[in-house]
Amino acid sequence: MRILVALTLLLTSSFALSQVASQPKLLEASITYMSGALRINAFTVRPDVSGRLPAVILNHGGTDGVTWATKQRARDVARAGYAVFASAYRGEGGSDGQIEIASGEVIDVLNGMRWFSKQPFVDASRIGMLGSSHGALIGLLATARTSQIKALVFAYGVADIYAWYAYLVQSKQLGTDAITRRVYGNGPQDKPQNFLQRHGLRVVPQLPSTMPILIQQGERDVTVPPAQARALAAELSAFKKPFTLEVYPNSGHGFVTAREAATKRFGADSVQAGESQKAWQQIIAFFKRTLEPRR
Repeated sequence: MRILVALTLLLTSSFALSQVASQPKLLEASITYMSGALRINAFTVRPDVSGRLPAVILNHGGTDGVTWATKQRARDVARAGYAVFASAYRGEGGSDGQIEIASGEVIDVLNGMRWFSKQPFVDASRIGMLGSSHGALIGLLATARTSQIKALVFAYGVADIYAWYAYLVQSKQLGTDAITRRVYGNGPQDKPQNFLQRHGLRVVPQLPSTMPILIQQGERDVTVPPAQARALAAELSAFKKPFTLEVYPNSGHGFVTAREAATKRFGADSVQAGESQKAWQQIIAFFKRTLEPRR
């Protein structure tokens, strides 16, 4: 989310690397697709194999578009056997339009998914979505508007925008940049519609009843605190939506996407690096379980 300067820096970090003994050749491309009247840039990557593949729509965090790090993590997902699509969203990475924060970006992701699902190498009946922070909220809002997504990973995203805004004010982390001011103004009373449309808990009743959700959260996250993940879990439970909540006691914000940073800061044998690796393995296992037929 753009409200925090620190958050923008943190969320450009990348999805954790899966270590494999042999890696398939990957086919990748930078493409442009239409989202309404806007030309949106995106990155696609898939293993060089025959037949239709299950797909993962990767929603990056922050507002820097599809960075080198995002491409690296998309490649990691592809090596696990998936066709991957990562949108730069509007206003980012050379795409048309302006950054809106979990608003028009949701439309961009859905339009990108529809384009991607029509490609001859994609099995449109097996599409998952993976998002971190800003991308996690985009994913939550997007899946409430379609039945095409079969599984969602929601990593340290904002679910209750009202509680998060209050937390940022109380903890003196509220940004003062132009995008924050334009989107959020002086708070919910100043821009009520802007808050309402970005309130993730609002869409829980509309989520597909059979779509499993994996929530991942660091207990030491001071950017998007653990209360956000627990609020989403409570709402999903209230509406009997299938979910799993995984909380990692030693991890902060970005731990799923910043494995290299955790390793560099704490060491390869640290509990932080171990939790990052475990979280990544759980993501892949989640998609294997939900998107691939049982053998």
